Amino acid sequence: ELANAMMAVEAVQLQQPSRSKEEGIREAAWRLEDTLTRATVMSEYPITREARDAYLKTVRAEVWYDRALVGLLLLSIFETPAWCGQQQHGFFDGIGEGCSYTADGHPVMLSGLPYIPLGWGMVLESCLLVVVSRKFLLRRHLQLIFFETLSPKQEYYSVVAINFGLLCVLLELLDVAVFVTLRPRFRLAFLARTGIFCLLPAVITLSKLVYSCLWEFFSIATFLIGAIVPFAWLARMTLADLGPGSKGFKTFPSAINSMFVAGVSDEFVAVFLESYTQYRWVGIIWLLFLVIVHVLLLSLVLDTLVAAYMLFSEKHAEDIAVRKVGGMLTVFQVLTDCTSPGEFSATAEMAVTQAGFLDFIKEYTASAKIFPIDVQQANFMFKAIDMDDSGHIDLEEFCGVCRVIQYKYWCTRQFSFIKDRFPAFWKSASFMRFRQFVQGQGAVIAGDGDFLVKADIDDSDGEGQLNSSSIDEPSGLEGVMNVVLLMNLALVIVETIFDLNQSPEPPCFEWLELAFSFIYLVEVGAKLAVVSFKEYWSCSSNQFDFLSTMLLLCTSLLESLLPDDVSTYANMLRLLRLFRVVKQLKKLDSVQFMVKTITKLLQTASEMVTMLGVVVFFFTMLSVQTLGGELYEDNKKLEETEYLEGHMMVLNCNDVPMAFGVWVVMLLQEYQPAFPDAVAKVAPWHCMWLIFPIFYVVAVSIVFELVKAFTIEVFIVLFNERMKGNSIRKHKDSFQLCLSGFKEALQAKGLSLHFQYESLGEAQKEMQAAFEELAEHAKALPTSRERLASMLKMAEGGPSHGHGHGHH
Repeated sequence: ELANAMMAVEAVQLQQPSRSKEEGIREAAWRLEDTLTRATVMSEYPITREARDAYLKTVRAEVWYDRALVGLLLLSIFETPAWCGQQQHGFFDGIGEGCSYTADGHPVMLSGLPYIPLGWGMVLESCLLVVVSRKFLLRRHLQLIFFETLSPKQEYYSVVAINFGLLCVLLELLDVAVFVTLRPRFRLAFLARTGIFCLLPAVITLSKLVYSCLWEFFSIATFLIGAIVPFAWLARMTLADLGPGSKGFKTFPSAINSMFVAGVSDEFVAVFLESYTQYRWVGIIWLLFLVIVHVLLLSLVLDTLVAAYMLFSEKHAEDIAVRKVGGMLTVFQVLTDCTSPGEFSATAEMAVTQAGFLDFIKEYTASAKIFPIDVQQANFMFKAIDMDDSGHIDLEEFCGVCRVIQYKYWCTRQFSFIKDRFPAFWKSASFMRFRQFVQGQGAVIAGDGDFLVKADIDDSDGEGQLNSSSIDEPSGLEGVMNVVLLMNLALVIVETIFDLNQSPEPPCFEWLELAFSFIYLVEVGAKLAVVSFKEYWSCSSNQFDFLSTMLLLCTSLLESLLPDDVSTYANMLRLLRLFRVVKQLKKLDSVQFMVKTITKLLQTASEMVTMLGVVVFFFTMLSVQTLGGELYEDNKKLEETEYLEGHMMVLNCNDVPMAFGVWVVMLLQEYQPAFPDAVAKVAPWHCMWLIFPIFYVVAVSIVFELVKAFTIEVFIVLFNERMKGNSIRKHKDSFQLCLSGFKEALQAKGLSLHFQYESLGEAQKEMQAAFEELAEHAKALPTSRERLASMLKMAEGGPSHGHGHGHH
């Protein structure tokens, strides 16, 4: 490794850089943004001002593109269904109740949502497509004009993906023109929209995962088919000629369908019940089938996907961590070369100056993707990491700053307006005791009489907030409110007993509810007398308390003034009081673990939810286009079907919300045979029932199983962390030092630091482990330039050790 490192050192050019300072800063900013936000980083970048401006323009277009995708999704929900548009309505007139009946006058069940008139829907759709196409065109211009002219040529954006997106836009525009002209019953817009959604990064990333485990999935599917077909043949040959008990097995296709339903869903009781009732011995066959299919093969599907996902997730996390660290190293090299070309010699320690860092942050935050950082905050960051006030930050410190700026953070004024408007009262002994009563015994007194809460930076709690060292020591106000909450809980229980027994409540109950509401209002006022509203509002727990207090107070007042109009809703709003009591359980360790697990799932499940959402969107829109207006109670084709006899008419495909309900039921039940049976009888095309088994294979067996695998992986990671406790790392790395110093610098100005992140907690640990591994291999080299070159060489080779989730 040392020999390879020395070879890399020899390849490093120590002469003055060929790029100017401005060009180097542009390249460094562009590289860091791609390092932190993209899956790949280019080896070469265009460094002209025109290229950078074209990129920033593309990024701004991508922001509007994301909004346009949300608009297309909402339009898909509220647009008038094409089958309803066939009826005679004005193109820009509201259809009203027209969609509640078929063309023959039969009533159909709808979601009840208001529909956008056809004409306005077409106008809105066209406008959204213009916004979508603008992003693709700008990406194409940036790729062809600036990146393909580099040497060697770089593929910053895939031209194939861009052309596919433009083709989808063109297809939907043609569909709009055809629909406006001919008013057909069927539209192809859903294909174009699904294609555009498939270009989302989350879908592309998970598609690679699905592709990587397709062979294992098809192997299990082959065994599943190999079990269903022989048992179907055996059931057909055994039961077809016996008369009673042969329902579902009279023909070979019907036997295959029955065995498929019994094998993949919980409907096996209904499938096997009649035959088992007539012939007890057949139960041996059914038991053998259920053991092979349900217990073994279907469990293997989940096991296979769990193993594939965990392997993919671990390798992907390690690769991303090493790539990000490598990108930061390159950015550091570019910055030091362009901002201090003559200051550091070949043997001197490489470092970034404060002036160069500030210019870099200004260029970096020019992108619409990046959360803005002003000059004052950048200075705070630099001084926080530059502990010796040398005016320079080294490689490790620079990487710590780069990891900090991934967060979306904001600053709030810590104390209330009383401190500035009434300083004497603020520092008085009585008000200081009141503030200590509100903030708790863990607060300490600063030099000017301010109470500050000692805090440590910990980014593993999933909330993105500072963890107070006094979190286990409730303040005097919290202790009083805990007693009040218990008394309020007792009142709610007594009121519930009166309601269940249909007994009139004593008049004093209304006054007690009003009194409790005012006590909660006093609690809010007490906290706002000490801290600013923005500081108060930065905590999600305080947001819930504030909103529930205002809602309960208004409800209590209205109940006193208008008892007959709001009494029903007042009983429902009593649940908010119970939620406030349940919230106190968060201090229990087991409750904290479950809350942390659920929070982590919600924060990191965006890719999985996006992938599943795109699949469900496609089948929802397809079913509305092909089955809209076909599933209604008066349809004679549905007679004697389980769908009609089971009163399942509310689960139909007449509009998008109703069809969405059908596919959610299919997803959770895994397979519901009543739907394909009904569709086979009413669909314009007989083969339309096949969309249900296809949905089972694509959505249920693959995508939804991946969601389960994801939840298992997250739980295992958090459970292992819980078992290891705080013994994993005792020291603070450069990232934690920078974040802690940034917080302290802001706190000295009377400001509080708050930050948010989605899934950066695990990523930060992976990046720190990757950086430490690279630094360990290069520490024997004498100069920082040689160590940097060695680390870059090893980063290009990828991770050499498993330092990830601990699934080995």
